[in-house]
Amino acid sequence: MDPSNPPPAGADPEITRLLRRWQAGEAGAREQLVDAVYEQVRAIARQSIRGNPHATLGPTDLAHEALIRLLGSDPGWRDRHHLFNVLAQATRQILVDGARRRLRDKRGGGQAPLSLSHAEEVALDGDASMVRVDDALEALATRDARRAQVVEMTYFGGFSREEIAQALDVSVPTVDRDLRFGRAWLKRALEA
Repeated sequence: MDPSNPPPAGADPEITRLLRRWQAGEAGAREQLVDAVYEQVRAIARQSIRGNPHATLGPTDLAHEALIRLLGSDPGWRDRHHLFNVLAQATRQILVDGARRRLRDKRGGGQAPLSLSHAEEVALDGDASMVRVDDALEALATRDARRAQVVEMTYFGGFSREEIAQALDVSVPTVDRDLRFGRAWLKRALEA
């Protein structure tokens, strides 16, 4: 496999086989799974930080953190699509957690208070935007979980419309409608 051009997140049936072997407790299957998905996880990480100039993790570090979270949990994923959806969620959560931590630190974090004139010079950055997007996605998920999942898989997972349709067992036109609705809903929520 060419590392600079990994296959789509759900294109390799070997991933599902390795996942099943890991779930069955087969020695070495977890490490083989990590080897098989590593470049795809880095692609998800690259997609997740694209356009975020305030991201403090690079794609490799973000991919490693997502894999650490994944490997520390129960391997109860149904198939490769479910696995990559969980990885997309993990990368998003890592970025949001970092943004929340930096915002908390900005608001004090044990530091001496700043004067109001100095505080006014500090502009809102991508951390606040990341948290607002996460909050809006969470609100959308309570209203319509599938549409929120389509948005997340598209923007944080780098999934194609066809991959999302296959993973969610819906048609590509349904994915397109869900994505249009999700974008419009998020835009309205972020403008409020």
